[in-house]
Amino acid sequence: MRREELEARLDDFSFEKRKEAFLKLLEEHKKGNIAFPPPRQVVNLHFHTFFSFNACGYSPLHIVWLSRLQGLSVAGSVDFDVLDAMEEFRFGGFAVGLPVVSGLETRVYLPEFHEEELSSPNEPGIAYYMGSGFVRFPESAEGLETLRKLKTIAQERNKKIIARVNAYLGEVTVDYESDVLPLTPSGNPTERHIVVAYARKSREVFPDPTARACFWAERLGMSKASVLALERDPASFYDTIRSRLMKFGGVGYVKPDVGDFPRVHEVNRMIASAGAIPSFSWLDGTRSGEANPKRLVDFCEANGVETFFLIPDRNWNLPDDEERKLKVRKLYEFIETARKHHFPVFVGTELNRYGQKFVDDFDSPYLAPLASFFLESAWILWGHAVLEMSSRRGYGSAWARATFASREKKNRFFARVGLATPADWEAVHKLGKRKTEDLLREFGE
Repeated sequence: MRREELEARLDDFSFEKRKEAFLKLLEEHKKGNIAFPPPRQVVNLHFHTFFSFNACGYSPLHIVWLSRLQGLSVAGSVDFDVLDAMEEFRFGGFAVGLPVVSGLETRVYLPEFHEEELSSPNEPGIAYYMGSGFVRFPESAEGLETLRKLKTIAQERNKKIIARVNAYLGEVTVDYESDVLPLTPSGNPTERHIVVAYARKSREVFPDPTARACFWAERLGMSKASVLALERDPASFYDTIRSRLMKFGGVGYVKPDVGDFPRVHEVNRMIASAGAIPSFSWLDGTRSGEANPKRLVDFCEANGVETFFLIPDRNWNLPDDEERKLKVRKLYEFIETARKHHFPVFVGTELNRYGQKFVDDFDSPYLAPLASFFLESAWILWGHAVLEMSSRRGYGSAWARATFASREKKNRFFARVGLATPADWEAVHKLGKRKTEDLLREFGE
């Protein structure tokens, strides 16, 4: 089977089939037919896989494979409300010698910000929130229930969106069970899956492009010519359907009930029981709840959050000069505050929208001054994963709290551990057997 066919099989919904393809590709590498480049000083810790939504349909193994081919130093999976990618991502990473981490993204309600917008636009008090560096599933009954509830909340909201959009579109309707769920390997569809389902259904109902354009033009409030142009650019077309029908102001928008969302401490307990680190998602600094970086950092510090996640492209890769200047300034203000308080900041591109980069442009004039900090943060996260996997001495462990007098010293230690430890099971297990005094002597001050 040719390389292209094997790589295509990496996205099969059957784990056994994609694993078989992955191992065959790995054999081709070992034979010298596929070369891996040396690692570059770039990372992406925020790859959505097809277990929530990946714009290219990539599985965890496919992302690992491409990350190794592109020379990433560290790669991270992040999916909405599930940890389905974690074990597959780790298997792939260790198979190709690539440091990998896994995370979960969800939303929480913050009563302290009940009148202010954060990372969820037009939804005061609601913020995207993450757990980073998961090495196992939650071990407590409460943690498992919280994880189950996160997925349930999202799926119930999806069904409400579909009911409203179906009523509005009329001729083009989708069924959750038969049209949406089959687009996912583990029953965890997102709004983006729903959009794809509607686009596909419209092609079934209106196979003629002109008739289909007339339908969408009327429903989206656009000209037929605009729709025809949009359909040639799937990324923009899908985004238009989503923004006009499902987001704030659209007919399918479901206003969040703050009672549905968990609070920070509930999610933190679930994250801790799975050996991970709570991470607060920062959008771009222009929303009211993000206007004061120190206030946000102080809030996180008081609520058991020690790390942040952000998507740098949102703040500099913009066509409007004035908007770019504002958002770059906000980015630098936020990073300066986070660094002052010794908060690691994890970055990535998501890859859950068509056209997004596989990895950030760390050499751009806007990111170059921040690149070393982003890389150090990635090594901290990998160092956490290594010690949590091998001896339950991760970043948020009781051991870490008792061992390090400050976050600054803890960061330095975990970054050094990460830099020194390859994605090799023998090396990880060997590190886990070492005594605290020995580890501190090599990786501490």
